[in-house]
Amino acid sequence: MAKSKNPKGRSISGNEAAYISWENESERSTALAAYTQSIQESATATFSSRTRDFENLTTGLSGRPGLREADFNWFRPDQAVPDSPKEIIAFARLAYRRIGLIRNAIDLMGDFACQGVRLVHQNHRVEKFYNDWFTRVKGKEVSERLCNLLLREANVPIRMKTAKVNKAKRLQMQQSLASPDMQAILKTDDFQKGEIPWQYHFLDPLTIEVVGGPIANLSGNRQYALILPRRLAQHIRQLQNSQESVERSLVAELPDEILDAALGNKRVLLPPDKTFVYHYKKDDWQEWADPMTFSCFNDLILYDRLKLADKAALDGAISKIRVWKLGSLEHKLAPTPTASSTLQEILGSNVGGGTIDMVWGPDIELIETGTDVQRFLGEEKYRPTLMAIYACLGIPPTLTGTFGATGTTNNFISLKTLTERLNYIRGIVLEFWNEQLNIVRKSMGFRFPAQIEFDYMYLDDPAAMTNLLVGMADRNIISDEFVQRHIKAKPEMERRRVVEEEKRRVSKDLEKISPYHSVDKQYGLEKVALQTGVVSPTQVGVELQDKQKGDKSALEMRNKQSRKAPAGKAPQAPGTPGRPPNTRDQNGRKPRTFKPRSKAAIELWAKDAQSKVSKVLNPGLLKHFNKKNMRSLTAKEFEQTEDIKFEVLCNLECLHDLSDENVFAGLKEKLPDGVHRECREWIQSASENIQRKLSIEEIRGIRASFYADYKTR
Repeated sequence: MAKSKNPKGRSISGNEAAYISWENESERSTALAAYTQSIQESATATFSSRTRDFENLTTGLSGRPGLREADFNWFRPDQAVPDSPKEIIAFARLAYRRIGLIRNAIDLMGDFACQGVRLVHQNHRVEKFYNDWFTRVKGKEVSERLCNLLLREANVPIRMKTAKVNKAKRLQMQQSLASPDMQAILKTDDFQKGEIPWQYHFLDPLTIEVVGGPIANLSGNRQYALILPRRLAQHIRQLQNSQESVERSLVAELPDEILDAALGNKRVLLPPDKTFVYHYKKDDWQEWADPMTFSCFNDLILYDRLKLADKAALDGAISKIRVWKLGSLEHKLAPTPTASSTLQEILGSNVGGGTIDMVWGPDIELIETGTDVQRFLGEEKYRPTLMAIYACLGIPPTLTGTFGATGTTNNFISLKTLTERLNYIRGIVLEFWNEQLNIVRKSMGFRFPAQIEFDYMYLDDPAAMTNLLVGMADRNIISDEFVQRHIKAKPEMERRRVVEEEKRRVSKDLEKISPYHSVDKQYGLEKVALQTGVVSPTQVGVELQDKQKGDKSALEMRNKQSRKAPAGKAPQAPGTPGRPPNTRDQNGRKPRTFKPRSKAAIELWAKDAQSKVSKVLNPGLLKHFNKKNMRSLTAKEFEQTEDIKFEVLCNLECLHDLSDENVFAGLKEKLPDGVHRECREWIQSASENIQRKLSIEEIRGIRASFYADYKTR
């Protein structure tokens, strides 16, 4: 006979009656006493966990003991938050895999944190090597996985494998970005010259343990050991004894320490110089850091339970119960089998639609019950839980579509939380790659390591940030290359395209029109020459009408005022140099030569004249030296051609027509010996002042300035 115990511990037999009836007054008193006892037992019954007992609770207290979270977890262990670090990491991994909200948020934050990661170096040849190495080690993928695992599990152990690169392969990596097979010249060995990181493997933190446990935190020397799972060790042993040669070859490629650990069930000590472990905001006394989602584990469990509740509610959303009552106990009227079978036939003959017409006596009653569980279905019950999860992740409600709750309208604070969290993750990625680049620098003998760059992390207005970068580039605060990389362009390709476009414009004699380029250079030169008085209006094509009577220009008015003697001028003192006033010159004066107040127009004309002279003389000079182009000239021949062009320039009259006849006429005349020497002194002095060698364009600019000074002496 089955027995059970009530909360008081009293045995209950399975044959006890559920109800008690009475026929006389004494039996009625006994039944009421039993009813009173059952009410008291149900009112004082308590349930407790393993560590809590409320049996001795007196009735004098005004409060009732509540149910703590530990009691709830005791009765529902599958819904409890884990306690051990490894279980916490496993729970965070499971939440990432099962809950789409967590997965999408972590993937988005990880991609955002490492967006645009790249390597730059001040030496372009070395930068090519670094970029080729970064491509071969899958640097972008490693960066994304590092960010994702930090946000997901907060503990990321990385095992580095190295490779030996010879000199020939190093030169090939500096010159090309191809990816040939390098297995023939690579080998894994201890650190030495020419050895660089080549592969990165992310290890499972659930299979890693800290040697010494908490003692390692006190000593400051943290070493890690790999513990192979039992199934993996058993699988390795099976493959080693397999009949298939392919499976045995796979086992043979495993490191010796892995094989020893699989065969002897030992742990594998990871080499400290090739093992890197990164944590997300770990305290010094912790062995492993808590995942970012740890603080919302309760909300994630509640979110999962709400979804299960919706599934269960859907099963009963349209359920309905109808009860047909035959007979009446009150009137001592019991149905016969004939009445029951007749009612069943009538109900069974109905196909479920339309109205049932029945003729029956007063002893039949229909009771119909329904459910309002559909009211439970909806999104309102999810709102508090979702907002709590998003707040734990640091995502502003304004970016999730759940905006509107109290305390979530401060968009700046919400965005600041998210951006600071992403900057923290980006800082860990910088720490990892800086350490790897320093290893590459020491192994390859480079003077400076490469630098890590990311795309600027902005969440407000990309167009405003792009305009800011363009303005900074115009002011030479940042380089054009940085702006090109910001807009996802390749600087080397863009430089080549700009050069090719400039060549096409020069060949077709087309000027580039923009706010930063002059539309008509000839018009600008004529304007400057006319303003400075170097040329007359008719020389620049200005047609003048006849002046009206009494009409005077501003220049004539100024000259008239300058000829008037100033009133009250004191007589010249004896012995003062110069001609005395109101006297004539005894000797004739030297003829005046016209000198403009500014040499800017002549200097601008000289710069354009040099281009014209080069265009006219280059074919003859190349033919004289028997060369195909100017680049094939030797240094001495190039210097001779520049001296010839400068001599022709000095023989030309300033601001005159630059026809081919005038240029060839300049070849027939020779300059005085001191002109070349004086111009070289100008060039040498400028080079010494700026302490570097001048380019050919800078030298031509100095020669144009010298020409302007030479012609206005």
